[in-house]
Amino acid sequence: MVNHKNKLPKIAIVGRANVGKSTLWNRLSESNRAIVSAIPNTTRDRNSTTCIWRGGLIEIIDTGGMDTEAKNDIELGIIKQAKLAIKEADLVLFMIDAKTGIMPQDKELAKITSKLNNQVILVANKVDTNSSKDITFIKDSWKLNLGEPVEISAVNGRGVGDLLELIFNNLEKRGIKPGDPEKTKSLKIVLMGRPNVGKSSLVNALLRQERSIVSPIAHTTREPLDINFIWEGKPVTIIDTAGMRKRSRITGKIEHEAIDRNREALFRADVAVLILDANEDPRKQDKTLAGLLKDANRGLIIVVNKWDMIPDKKTNTVKEYEASIRAELPFLAWAPIIFTSAKNNQRVYDILKTAFAIQEERHRIISDNSLDKFLKKILAKQSPKAVSGTKAPFIQRIIQTHTDPPTFLITLRGSKIKLQESWIRFFVNQLRAKFGFVGCPIITKVDYDDTPVATPKGNNRRKKPIGRKGFRY
Repeated sequence: MVNHKNKLPKIAIVGRANVGKSTLWNRLSESNRAIVSAIPNTTRDRNSTTCIWRGGLIEIIDTGGMDTEAKNDIELGIIKQAKLAIKEADLVLFMIDAKTGIMPQDKELAKITSKLNNQVILVANKVDTNSSKDITFIKDSWKLNLGEPVEISAVNGRGVGDLLELIFNNLEKRGIKPGDPEKTKSLKIVLMGRPNVGKSSLVNALLRQERSIVSPIAHTTREPLDINFIWEGKPVTIIDTAGMRKRSRITGKIEHEAIDRNREALFRADVAVLILDANEDPRKQDKTLAGLLKDANRGLIIVVNKWDMIPDKKTNTVKEYEASIRAELPFLAWAPIIFTSAKNNQRVYDILKTAFAIQEERHRIISDNSLDKFLKKILAKQSPKAVSGTKAPFIQRIIQTHTDPPTFLITLRGSKIKLQESWIRFFVNQLRAKFGFVGCPIITKVDYDDTPVATPKGNNRRKKPIGRKGFRY
């Protein structure tokens, strides 16, 4: 069901810690998505982004420092993910630090890299000016057996254009074509939740491989990780994020930056997935995060993970859990709930199916004619009442103004007339019952039309025309 080849040429950036891999990754992606720090192993998992050059699209993969000591699950995972990135890449950029010179670790890692992939470009970073060239360094770099180094400065962009030219020339000679930016747009799904609710485990279950490092240590994932793949012929980007904790509990700068990037990832996504732990009732932090996702106006799915750990499940267990979640998160009544087990691969693909269905709903367009008929019916059921002694609102028409998310404009005749929030909620609920919009936030706006209306004569007083195809009842 999942094809890991997303049809874009893959370029992996590898090397020891602190040679500037993430800085180059940010430069190529024209973003600051990767956290850059002097602390070793700031980058842990593979992280993907795209880069456009010559009108073609390639995928750039950032990796953690391969010279980690491998003393725990996280460090072992860093090495494993880097090696997998090298194996899967069409081309590898092996980075070294021109300021520190060639280190023993560079020589060892260069051997490992060339054994895993014979398509390698040696990149010497931190060459900020021509005067910073070191003849001894250049001679030593040849000992890595990776050819002549391409000199760049990832910080100021020096030489990066030449590096991209070399990358594209290499791919062209081997018959590997860059992607078309217009044809490779993917559905972006961001996974968010508290630490250790199983976000990375769900990613691995979806991909059927250990794509994200999983550890009981909170905040194993430090920055949003974009993972591109093909599902049933359609491109998908899953964004795995760091666990969201209260800011009062965050002490380290890296975790602060990770949380900020989570928010950025949310606004890059089409559909957000709020992941809850089946073993626990929604906590205050879950509710806070749910409010953040609601206000982001993205498509939304609630996933209850670790469903395999619930004992003695019965026929009504799912309904009981769902009712409990609805009671705790009443403002997300429109979001579908999926019960999953990443461990047992239970219903994990329902997340993708639902996300694509929601994306279609986000682009649904309701015609003016259908909305006119709908308005007449709901006004017959419940017309808006006067607020604070003012006249009852005089609804002229309702039209859809935008999609993604669906946005509706309610136009009132006159001015300084308020529309009850309760009636707007009634309108939205009726709209969902009639047209769907499952998993989509619906935005409503109110406008006023001050155009004078001629006073009707005779028997027409009982039913006043209020504008284009609209009536007050």
